[in-house]
Amino acid sequence: MKDEKIIREEAKYFTKRSISISNYMEPIKEFVKIKGRVHDFYLPNSKAIFLDEIQNFVKEELLQHRIESHDGNADPKCHWENTVESLLFYIRQEIDTLPIVANVNKEGDSENKREQVFVSYSHNDKKFLKDIKRHFKPFLDKIKFWDDSEISPGADWKLEIKKAISTTKVAILLVTTDFLGSEFIGTDEIPPLLEAAKNDGASILILILKPCLFEGFPHLNKYQTMNPPNKPVSRMDENEKEELYVNLVRQTKRILEL
Repeated sequence: MKDEKIIREEAKYFTKRSISISNYMEPIKEFVKIKGRVHDFYLPNSKAIFLDEIQNFVKEELLQHRIESHDGNADPKCHWENTVESLLFYIRQEIDTLPIVANVNKEGDSENKREQVFVSYSHNDKKFLKDIKRHFKPFLDKIKFWDDSEISPGADWKLEIKKAISTTKVAILLVTTDFLGSEFIGTDEIPPLLEAAKNDGASILILILKPCLFEGFPHLNKYQTMNPPNKPVSRMDENEKEELYVNLVRQTKRILEL
């Protein structure tokens, strides 16, 4: 059994036995129990996975309650919902202090094998790509990493990009104003990547490189970003950048290995 599966199974068991049994009526006490568990047993990345699974479990119970009691809608007057939302708030705050755990989409039904990493970026941001590739370099014997520098001179570059997208398992989007304003990225790269994420098991990882109006693009901002939009890479110090890129590689490897 892989480490992540072990951690998620432990999180489910812990939540059922120690948290949900109290019906979430004392969210602060329940959160203290959760913090005690992750502090005693897990390193930061494992803590993030453990908390992510608890968050998923609690959200499912909240959704089921709304379906059974409120026709699927939130009810601000429901005391039980308010206590559960409080617990989720405490969990989210704790998750925000830990490495991002990328959401993994379900496996698709296509017979096309997806095993490649595809980077979508504006050429004006090439210096960021170079730094990111440095972190992937030690793992290139196991990771098929693709950006448009792989296109041979004289090749049909649009066709090559289309072929690369068709085998993409992890799409890394390097978001800036230039990225968001690129006609080619907006019409030839983003739509098929989002379609692959929706229907064919691909995953989207987003890095915000520079300040931009990312919130104005709902088809993108529904996906989790690896760093907060209000803290782009351009505002990070050297250690923060390195930690972000290390986690990007970690989450990419994780998705490819699932």
